[in-house]
Amino acid sequence: MATGAESSREEPEPLLEVDELRADVLAVNAGKARAPLSLALEDVWFRYADNEPWILKGLSVEIKAGESVAISGPSGCGKTTLLKLLAGLLQPTRGQMIVDGRPLEQFGLKRYRSLLGVVMQDDQLFAGSIADNISFFATDATPASVEQAALLAAIKDDIEAMPMRFHTLVGDMGMTLSGGQKQRLLIARALYRQPRVLLLDEATSHLDASREKQVNVAIGILKVTRIVVAHRAETLRSADRVLQLEQGQISQDLRLVDAGVRVSTKS
Repeated sequence: MATGAESSREEPEPLLEVDELRADVLAVNAGKARAPLSLALEDVWFRYADNEPWILKGLSVEIKAGESVAISGPSGCGKTTLLKLLAGLLQPTRGQMIVDGRPLEQFGLKRYRSLLGVVMQDDQLFAGSIADNISFFATDATPASVEQAALLAAIKDDIEAMPMRFHTLVGDMGMTLSGGQKQRLLIARALYRQPRVLLLDEATSHLDASREKQVNVAIGILKVTRIVVAHRAETLRSADRVLQLEQGQISQDLRLVDAGVRVSTKS
């Protein structure tokens, strides 16, 4: 397998056509979907310490159940911090987070985290098989559930081309994977949980355009609230809504109202 980031210069394996991919995803997800969650932040301020500058400043936003939202903005504007707050990894310094109409404290942080699929920029694979990494070493994992997650993350064909397929070892003593393959395995791990909310932080940055589109199409079909930090045009185009973050505040809230047309709802 090639090492390094995937690029359009590599010889790509044949990708599923969009209609074929939709049919596969719908078949995989039939009868398994759980209702997506709605989320909201109300006047959220955040900083890492009392003497540190504010990262988020009075941020308020509502995200409907099943909505696909991309967060964009310059480096250092608070995108990753915002995603960590939405993941329950950080708590607001001021303000509150609302989950399905209830404050997070009432909904329950442990319960909320169990309903999430998350891929952060610094996530890593562990020493073990590909199947172990996708299922996060779950003792009740089945081959079918692992393969379904791999299909949704557009990594199944790559795995099946490996000599030991899903038993292939990765990690320090295992097979060397490209940056794009690692990212797709991390996405498969997040999707294996059948989440009600999917949070991705630049999770497709190493994929070539074709792979990125395939992943976005598959995830877009799922009944899940999807929030992604992204800069690349393909991922931004795939979202129902784009939040532009600047200096810890939402400067633009662009909603897709027609093919390729976005209207700002931020006054």
